[in-house]
Formats: sequence, structure tokens, C-alpha cells
Amino acid sequence: MNNGYLHIRSTEAIWLNPDQNVFTGLNKVCIWRIKTSDFLSESESFMLILNLEETERILRYKSATNRKTRIISRAVLRILLGRYLSLDPIEIIFELDLHKKPVLKNASDKPIHFNVSHSGDWILIAVSANPIGIDLERIDASFTYQNLLDFSFDIEEKSYIQKSRFPVETFYQLWTRKEALLKANGKGLVDELDLIPSLDGLYQNPDQLINSGQSWEITSFSIDENHIGSAAFMPVKTALQFLNFQL
Repeated sequence: MNNGYLHIRSTEAIWLNPDQNVFTGLNKVCIWRIKTSDFLSESESFMLILNLEETERILRYKSATNRKTRIISRAVLRILLGRYLSLDPIEIIFELDLHKKPVLKNASDKPIHFNVSHSGDWILIAVSANPIGIDLERIDASFTYQNLLDFSFDIEEKSYIQKSRFPVETFYQLWTRKEALLKANGKGLVDELDLIPSLDGLYQNPDQLINSGQSWEITSFSIDENHIGSAAFMPVKTALQFLNFQL
């Protein structure tokens, strides 16, 4: 019998500049915030951190903006993981798990999990000792979210969005919660998205859908006034840490 649960809530994110102690252990779930425009000048030096496969994949993107975002995202991920593992960023080796989700191949005896999301001018990188998922969305007031309501939300969720004072923001909040949980499990988007709870509260884990009987915390937060994110992670005794990436 499934005893796993989903605990869904929102929290106020207080974004702090880190000290070096944050890399000495993984007893906290860390959410790293990277503003793409702040690191555009580093694109060339960041390219030197990437391996040939990463570089070739990124160069296939036709949009220069997309290429630069992905260069920054991948390079910062390497830098962060290198700091946690006391490795040169170039030494980080990735592989794909059974769900085609990137994982570390050379994490040695220090288990470390990560997930990445980017939208608009922001990148989020979540790091934890256990599986974790992160989703970030730029709030687009012109987006016709109504087209997704019937396929992605149950009756209660649809009503909650439609009655909200800020329906667009509410849509993105609930959407990121669903996607963060699926990313934490490596499942990606599924057809039965409406079966995954997204309103605040405590729920039984829909393990038949996500193939995991674990308990999960799903927490939403603001990145700035135009971006919203959610993280899905296994329950921990400490609060989330919201951190600004710095070179």
C-alpha cells in the first residue's frame, strides 16, 4: 500500500549571496538563481568549460539567445557541481539515466542530484542529496493558458485558476508544481497531467502515474515579479536555501 504523500505549498524566497560553507555538505536543498544577462560577457570563457559534445549540441540552436542561455546554464552547472565535489568544472562527467535525465557519472561517494530550468532572463539550478526537480516559467500575460485547462488540470484546479484575482500567475504556479514533480522523477510531461495535484495541501502520492511511492515536498516561490518557480524534493528537516550564483 502506498504511504507516500505530496505536501504542496508556497514560500517567500529570500535570495542570499552564499558563503563557501554552503558547499561543504548537502544537508540542505539549494536553489541557485542565475540571471542570464549578468553573464553574457562570460560566454566565451564558459565555452572552454564545456566538452565537445555539449558544444556541438548547443551550436545547433539557430537562435543566438538560446545558444548563450544554454552555454551559461551548462557552464554554471559544471562550476557549481565542481564546487560541491571539489573538482575542476572540466572534470565533471555526465551520463543519462534510464529516463534520459542527466546525472553525474563521477560523483564518487558523495551522492548529489541536480535539475535545471530556464525561462526568460533566469536560470534555476536545484542541488540536493536526493532526487529533485525544478521548473521555472516567465509569466506571459498574453499566453492563452485556457487551452491547457481541460487537459492539464482537474475540476477543482480549473475553478481555482478561473476564480483567481490573477489567473495567469495562478496558472503558472500550478503548472510549475506539476512539472517539477515529473522532472524530479525523470518522467517528463505525461498525458494524465490532471491527475497530479497542484493546489496547496497534503495529498496521497499518485505513484501509479509517477512510478514512485516516495513522499515529496512541492514548494513554489518567486524569482522576481515576472518569473515563478517550483521545486519538488524529498522531505528534509531544513528549509530551502535560495542562493544567487556568483563567480
